[in-house]
Amino acid sequence: MAQTNLTIRLDSNDKKTFSDICESIGLSVSAAYNVFTKAVIRTRRIPFELEANDDSFYSKENIKYLEEQAKLYHEGKLKYVTHSLDELKEMEK
Repeated sequence: MAQTNLTIRLDSNDKKTFSDICESIGLSVSAAYNVFTKAVIRTRRIPFELEANDDSFYSKENIKYLEEQAKLYHEGKLKYVTHSLDELKEMEK
């Protein structure tokens, strides 16, 4: 099988930490990247979850909370009320 080189850029501290972890497992950095590559090829996906946490509205915790509230509402156990901005400001005090 023909081989080729891959060059990547990493933070020097991350490279050192990654290299140390690989060594403690008994892998070279090159072998670890080969394991990662084979896992991607085999599963046709990145073998771990990638998530952007820029918007807490879509966080798992908030989605779970909203689903629970919707369930209570549909069961008639939750009543939504509306307030004016003045009422909300008064509640803050």
